[in-house]
Amino acid sequence: MYYSKEDLIEEDLAEIVWQLSSAAYSHGSPWSKEQFQVDIEQDTSRYLVMLKNKQLLGFISYHLVLDEAEFTHVVTHYEYQQQGLGSQLLDQVIQELSQKGVTKVFLEVRIANLGARHLYRKKGFKEINLRKNYYHHPVEDGIVMCLEIKEVSQ
Repeated sequence: MYYSKEDLIEEDLAEIVWQLSSAAYSHGSPWSKEQFQVDIEQDTSRYLVMLKNKQLLGFISYHLVLDEAEFTHVVTHYEYQQQGLGSQLLDQVIQELSQKGVTKVFLEVRIANLGARHLYRKKGFKEINLRKNYYHHPVEDGIVMCLEIKEVSQ
């Protein structure tokens, strides 16, 4: 079952996405709970969470500006990784964005995150740029990827 940030209490949402991010990433969450809270309160931010039996399985957060979106997080609970949940979340969000008239979606991914890069390419994202030393803890380059939604929906 999917829920948007409007379906959840914002204070609870910041806590649960921070905890999930902390557990899902090998180097801990890239954002603090406070950073998630500030982001959630932004008019342009959207969160789609996947719950099963009241357990958070994953979420995608993004910023929506006019006809473009930028994913800030694509996270799956560590116990459920490699089971297709990230793919399901992406499909749901891309469908919703297409219905809202969004034409492009951007994201950054660690250069070493080959699994995520493969998934994004499978969904139609193309690598368009390299950001040197974009990530910290550890320092690593980031790859900017872009999805032209019109390509997916036609």
